[in-house]
Amino acid sequence: MKRARHYPEPNSVFRNLGNGKFVDVSGLAGADFQLEAPHRGAAFGDLDNDGRIDVVLSTLNGPAKIFHNISDNSNHWILLKLVGTKSNRMGIGAQIRLEGQDGSVQWNEATTAVGYASSSDPRVHFGLGQNKRIRTIEIRWPSGITQTLHDVGADQVFTVKEPEK
Repeated sequence: MKRARHYPEPNSVFRNLGNGKFVDVSGLAGADFQLEAPHRGAAFGDLDNDGRIDVVLSTLNGPAKIFHNISDNSNHWILLKLVGTKSNRMGIGAQIRLEGQDGSVQWNEATTAVGYASSSDPRVHFGLGQNKRIRTIEIRWPSGITQTLHDVGADQVFTVKEPEK
């Protein structure tokens, strides 16, 4: 016996609990987020430079949908806009290690490939929690150049140009 499939589905969003587990918080994302549709591509980025990641979804046979993140969040953040000189101009493929003032360490990589059938913001976003400053940012550019920045303030879009050596 075949089971009937329900094609349009609502979106889902999960909160990272920081211990390898996630909790479904889709119900907190607003009524529009719960509407069923045949969504496909998802592009992620901070559309208004406020430190909160927004989402643009494509829909089969329908217009794109923009989900503007207006969550109430007092945590700090930084967006790194990489400018390659020897590497590609957006620094795609650069590997970044960030150490907060509290000693916490995060890793990320510059890429636009984070969703199906879409291209996301090339800037690299880090959530910093209560850290108002960043102890170090180490960037390993695709060219092989390693760059280290010290004592960088939070809550900004920070442009980093690849050094010559």
